[in-house]
Amino acid sequence: MPAQPAQPAPAVARAAAARARFLAELPARYNPWRHLLIPNIYGGLVIASCLVQLGEPSLAAWLVVPAVLVIGQGVEWRFHRDLLHHRVPPLQYLYDAHHVSHHTLYVRGAMAIHDPRELRAILFPWWAIGLLSVLMTPLALALAGLLGRDAGLLFMVSTHAYFVVYEWLHTAYHLPPRSVVHRLVARLAAHHERHHDPALMTRANFGVTTPLWDLLRGTLR
Repeated sequence: MPAQPAQPAPAVARAAAARARFLAELPARYNPWRHLLIPNIYGGLVIASCLVQLGEPSLAAWLVVPAVLVIGQGVEWRFHRDLLHHRVPPLQYLYDAHHVSHHTLYVRGAMAIHDPRELRAILFPWWAIGLLSVLMTPLALALAGLLGRDAGLLFMVSTHAYFVVYEWLHTAYHLPPRSVVHRLVARLAAHHERHHDPALMTRANFGVTTPLWDLLRGTLR
């Protein structure tokens, strides 16, 4: 995979200066490893507890899994385009955290983190996966009523696994290009890096897990 062209030197210098300010302003109590581990441990517990409760899922119940993967990418695409790159009250915090902060710190050609504390700017807040559980539980109960208990359990497994994988992938894209993990996802990382070009970030490459919905919606660059 050829290296992505960097932004002009002044843009890269501004990003480096912004990262320095970001790190200097972080609370001393911030622990990047705790931030990384809590969602993964919680997500793993939700997934494991649902799997051990499975009975004998029907075909309809198993189809919940690919449905979540496809629909989830569509939700991710729209959430990224419409809420992370547009200020929509009362959710303007999302715009400020992503469009203003994240895209100031990381520009095309200067994507790699250099300090573990930068995970604060890469990962969702540690409590976001708990919010996911709250939002997904009514849908899981509805699916259980329609298709059986196993369908609801597989829905919770799929949604929480999707969240965890999203976080893994996004983190991998921001690791140094020479790292083994980054090289394993080099094509996806290149797709995400093009999104970090200021000329493209509001109109292209909104898919983070895969480019599927960028392809379907005509925003693939």
